Amino acid sequence: MTQTQEEQRRYALAISGGVCEVCGKPLMDGQPQGAHRIGNTEANRAKYGDLVIDHRYNIGYVCSLSCNGRLDISGDAGACILLCRKIYVTEARKYGVTT
Repeated sequence: MTQTQEEQRRYALAISGGVCEVCGKPLMDGQPQGAHRIGNTEANRAKYGDLVIDHRYNIGYVCSLSCNGRLDISGDAGACILLCRKIYVTEARKYGVTT
């Protein structure tokens, strides 16, 4: 795991409050894992770019493989667009760009 991936997972765990983002169970009740909201696939990387796929907002913490699959929004174009917008606005602010 790269340093960036470790940072993403620490951020996701910190904002999760120690509970699964999908079912609300305590993360220690299962096998906690970082999950991509927009799946980490070659097709999604080509479509959305590394910035989106690797961004901390694209990672959530879930308690199981089942909840991992339910967190995936790749099939919902509207949800993907909204997440991309949130990521781009956040990144733009780093350079003094406001929307």
